[in-house]
Amino acid sequence: MKSIIVKKMMPIAVFVLGILGAVATTSMQSTAEVDATVIGYASEPGEPCSVEVPCSENIGQYCHVDDDDSKPQAFILDGPTTCVRPLYRPN
Repeated sequence: MKSIIVKKMMPIAVFVLGILGAVATTSMQSTAEVDATVIGYASEPGEPCSVEVPCSENIGQYCHVDDDDSKPQAFILDGPTTCVRPLYRPN
C-alpha cells in the first residue's frame, strides 16, 4: 500500500519542486538594477573633459554639471582628452 502511494506521489512532488525552482530563479533575475555611480567628465572652454560629475549609465535624462541643463553635459572619458559617450542622471 505504501509503495503505491509513493509511486503516485513521486511525479507530483518532482513537478512541484520544478515549479518552485523556476519561480525562485525568475524572481532572482527580476531584481531592480543597481544604480552604480560613474564619474563622468564635462568640458569647460579650453579644457576638454576636465570637470568630474557623478552620473549613471542607466538610461534616463542626460547628466549635466550640477544637474542644470544649461551647464555642460557629462560624458564617459574615452581617452586623455576625449569624452563622447553620454551619461545619465543618477536615480
